[in-house]
Amino acid sequence: MNGMITGKTLRAIRAIRGFTQVELADKAGISPTAIAEFETGKRDIRASTIAKLCDALAVDVTYTVDGTKISGP
Repeated sequence: MNGMITGKTLRAIRAIRGFTQVELADKAGISPTAIAEFETGKRDIRASTIAKLCDALAVDVTYTVDGTKISGP
């Protein structure tokens, strides 16, 4: 993993935002399989993909770096 975001963190933020894996994938423009693989740690998340995920989840990239707590939408 690149150290910026873990699958566990991605899953938690996705749940807070109320998205399914399919909804997040559609919103971020990536495959649902990729979301599942990120969340289970089977696949690393590239920086460009982190940016897409953060945009889709309405989360500032700094959240993924410093662990600042976020609330629901």
